[in-house]
Amino acid sequence: MTAALSDTKPNFWRDTHPNAFLSGLIAVIIGWAGPNVLIYSVQQASGLSSEHAMSWLWAHAIFTGLAGIYLSLRTRMPVLSTWSTPGIALLVTAMPGLPFAEVVGAFVVSAVLVFLLGTFAPLTRLVQAIPMHLAAALNAAILLPFGFKAMQALTHQPVLVGLMIAAYFIVRQIDSRWAVAAVLGTGIVASATLGVWHPASIPLELTRPQVVIPEFSLHATLNIALPLTLLAFTGQFVPGFGVLKVNGYEPAPGPVLKTCGVASLGAAFVGCHNLTLGALLANIVSGPDAHPDAAKRYTAAVWAGLLNILFGLFAGTFLHLMGILPAEALAALAGLALLAATGGSMQTAFQTHPGSLAAPTVILVTLSGIAPFGIGAAFWGILAGLGVYAAERWKVKRP
Repeated sequence: MTAALSDTKPNFWRDTHPNAFLSGLIAVIIGWAGPNVLIYSVQQASGLSSEHAMSWLWAHAIFTGLAGIYLSLRTRMPVLSTWSTPGIALLVTAMPGLPFAEVVGAFVVSAVLVFLLGTFAPLTRLVQAIPMHLAAALNAAILLPFGFKAMQALTHQPVLVGLMIAAYFIVRQIDSRWAVAAVLGTGIVASATLGVWHPASIPLELTRPQVVIPEFSLHATLNIALPLTLLAFTGQFVPGFGVLKVNGYEPAPGPVLKTCGVASLGAAFVGCHNLTLGALLANIVSGPDAHPDAAKRYTAAVWAGLLNILFGLFAGTFLHLMGILPAEALAALAGLALLAATGGSMQTAFQTHPGSLAAPTVILVTLSGIAPFGIGAAFWGILAGLGVYAAERWKVKRP
C-alpha cells in the first residue's frame, strides 16, 4: 500500500466491520491488562501519588487514541499508537530521587527530539529499507512470547485455557472472523463458571488529569530524555514499522514520528512519557482477523483509538476492571489473538529466502532479551540480521 498520506477522506462508518470493532477492543483490553499495569511499578519505585499515576494513564490513553485515530484516517492504514513500554521500564530505575517536575521536563525534551527525528530524511529512509523477510522475522520474535505465555497459562489453568483454545480452533473452522470473539466469550463464561475470576465492586468515576509545570535540568535530560528517545526509536518505532510492513502497510515514517512527537508533547504536561508507534498490539488491528478487506483495516485502529479514549476517561475504573479476569485467561486471549499473525510472520521470514540464516539470527537475538548500552533486543536483532544478510549477499556476488 502507498506510503503517502491520502488526501481523500475515508468513510469510517461505511468501511467498518464488527471484526474491526472487536479487534480494537481486544487490543485495548490486552494493553490495559498488560503494559498499562506497569504504572504501578513506577509509582512504587518513585513514590508518585495515585493522582499523578492515574493522570499518566489518562494522558497515555487520550493522546495515543487521538494520534492513532488521526494517523489511521489520514493514511487509511491501521496505525496504532501507544506509550513506550521499554521507556517505562527505564523509568522504574531512573525516576527515583528526581523531582517529578524535572522528570516531566525530560518528557518534554524527549517529545521534541522524537519530532525532530521525523524531519531527518536519511533516518526515515533507513527504516523503510529493512528487507521484508527480516521485518517478518522481527515481528515473529516479538509475537512468539505471547504464544509461550499462553502455553504456560495452560499448565496453571488447564480447563479454562483448554476451553479457550478449543473454542478458537473450532470456531476458526466454521468462520475464522469470529474465532477471537469466541475465545473472549469462552474466557469470560468459563472464568465465572469455574470460580476463578475476581468480581468486585468498582465505582465508575472520571479520572482528573494533573497538569505539571516542567522544570529542566541537565541531569534529567542526560539520564531520562536521551535514553527515552533512543528506546522509543529502537524499541517501538523500528519494530512498529516492521509489523506494519509485514501486514502490507508502509506509512511514511516522517509524519508518524512527527505526529507521535506532538502527541507526546501534549501528554508530557499531564505527566506521561513518550507516545510511540504500536508494535506488540499492532498485529491485532492490522492482521487478517481485523477486517476481511485489507484496505479497510484502518477502522480497527480507529476503534482502538476511540475505545482507548473511553478507557482513559475512566482510567482508574477500567484498570481495576481488568483485574476481574484471571491472568491466565488474559494470557490465552493475547496468544490466540496473535496466533495467525505469528504464523504469517514465520512463513514470510523463512519462505522467501530459504537457507538464509539472517531471519533465524533476528529471531534468536531478539528473543535473547539482550540489551547492551540499555538498547533493547529488538534493535540488536534487526541489526544482527542485517549484518548476516549483507554477508550472505556479498558472498553470492563475489566472482
